[in-house]
Amino acid sequence: MRPLWAVLALALVWAQEESRTRQPTGAPPATRSVPVRSVPRPAPEEVVIMETLSGKVVEKNGTPLGGVRIWFVNKATGQVLGETRTDEKGNFALAIQRADTLIVRLSREGKEFVEREYPMEELISSEPEIPFAP
Repeated sequence: MRPLWAVLALALVWAQEESRTRQPTGAPPATRSVPVRSVPRPAPEEVVIMETLSGKVVEKNGTPLGGVRIWFVNKATGQVLGETRTDEKGNFALAIQRADTLIVRLSREGKEFVEREYPMEELISSEPEIPFAP
């Protein structure tokens, strides 16, 4: 009789354990939630057109001016597109982003300043002589 009680006790323990882990009928099986990672989309490509500007800064009488600091500013946005200095012969060259109209700011020794507007086409079609006339 003892083995029968042991079998019944074991069956009862097994049934209790089974009832704790079993899903009710009709319920969907338990699933583990996995977080979904979003894949970042690549940013649209921005096309930037660059132009090379070159020319010479001269005094009123045509004498080349060396060491003049030059800023090229997009008139529409006010953004400085580039900055350079003239060499000893007054020459400059710089690649900048394309814009319709540029403001060219010149400074000599940080004391004298000149500012003039130029259409971009005028600056890239020839090597202009920009007068430094404060």
